Amino acid sequence: MAEASVVMKRAQHADALISRDFERLNLVDRYARGYHRAPYVPRKSNPEFKDLVKRSITNVMPLVIDTPANALRVEGYRRSGQEKNAPEWEWWQKNRLDDRQAAVHRAALADGIAYVVVTPDPRRGKRAPVVRAFPAINTVAVYQDPTADEFPLYALHVPKHDQDSGEHRIGVLWDDVAEYTVDFDAPGGSKVVKTVPHGLGVCPVVQFTPGRDLHGRALGVVEPLIVVQDKLNQQVLSLLLAEHWGAHAIRFGTGLAPTERLDEFGDPITDEKTGEILYDVPTLDPSTLLMAPNADAKFGQLPAMPTADLRADIDQTMQSVCAISQTPPHYLMADMVNLSADALVAAESAFQRRLTAIQDSFGEAWESVLRLIARIAGSAGTDDESGQVTWADKGNRSLAQAADALTKLMQQGVPLAVALRKVPGFSQADVDESVKAAEEAARKAETAERRAMSDGVGSAGGRDGGSERGVRPGSSQDR
Repeated sequence: MAEASVVMKRAQHADALISRDFERLNLVDRYARGYHRAPYVPRKSNPEFKDLVKRSITNVMPLVIDTPANALRVEGYRRSGQEKNAPEWEWWQKNRLDDRQAAVHRAALADGIAYVVVTPDPRRGKRAPVVRAFPAINTVAVYQDPTADEFPLYALHVPKHDQDSGEHRIGVLWDDVAEYTVDFDAPGGSKVVKTVPHGLGVCPVVQFTPGRDLHGRALGVVEPLIVVQDKLNQQVLSLLLAEHWGAHAIRFGTGLAPTERLDEFGDPITDEKTGEILYDVPTLDPSTLLMAPNADAKFGQLPAMPTADLRADIDQTMQSVCAISQTPPHYLMADMVNLSADALVAAESAFQRRLTAIQDSFGEAWESVLRLIARIAGSAGTDDESGQVTWADKGNRSLAQAADALTKLMQQGVPLAVALRKVPGFSQADVDESVKAAEEAARKAETAERRAMSDGVGSAGGRDGGSERGVRPGSSQDR
């Protein structure tokens, strides 16, 4: 077990890494939730203008995150040569990961990194794994080689990380030996207050990322779009301003004589200080007919401000969002209607390639999680490197297309259990039930065929035997 001084050095190093990325990840989190930097506002702006600024925030980040996240769902885990889920899948279900996996995927897509920790559950015993997930804003893992190592050297999670908040900060550090509770604000200095060995032999932390380069850097979908999102908000504000103040024709009149302001008795009203007569400014609205006795009076109308160019700029920015995030345009832009099947396939081709790359990365991470579950549960899959998670088919193929593909696959000798996984909407339970029903039907058919063959042979033998027994030796038939 590591000494307390070594643990504290690791904790302080990891805490510094969290502080380094805190502001950046906090900005990413704010944009993902719609708390954007406000568009440019003149210093002297009235409340009406400020209200339009609030309405101009058009948050496209959730859709950019949800588009790939909604297509990612792990529905099974099998070892090599097996058609049923491995025993570790039982603990997947007990940890409610059918639902919680979506939160992990969204956090990793938004921030670029998310973490899953697997340790023995003290409430259920040493053989009961508990799976917890943490965001990158207050968690970090330190690797010797981030591109090659499956598990980190150590990892730290600090729930209350803001060092300027004045709150007492307590973190949890994991290494290959134990789980340590670290008090960063303890009297007399930081110290380890609790140590719980986990006996796994590796640091039980798995990093999830949609993609990583050879430097170990990971980038989510939100950060590259922050500048584009600011541009979109500014353009929407310009459109709102044009629609609010310039989208209608403005009528004007010059040389009009003002109207005296009269009291209830019909007498002119005068200013209390100067004694001058007060006048009302003429009102121009659709219900007002203006007449001027002055021959020099002029009437006119200013044309409405066109908004087509502003809308075209917004559409162009939305296309930039789709290109940068590799999101199909018809997911974000409502004007792409009546597209043919081939056009939809072409529009989604880049997205499908990106989705495959994300599944490869997330799939390896979930397989590491399930191997940790096997270590704790004591099952035989601890070192099984051939096990693979299976992803639900979220494609946009119709049921008729899937059925046709299923028939052709089975004609080529593909097992039913494998072919059924390609049917959209089929869960693993549906696949298992279908395979079980098919096997039961095959057994009944085989039994019926054997019984029919047995009955046929018995009947034929009875007839022959009877004819042979009916012929007596020495009879005329014998001669």
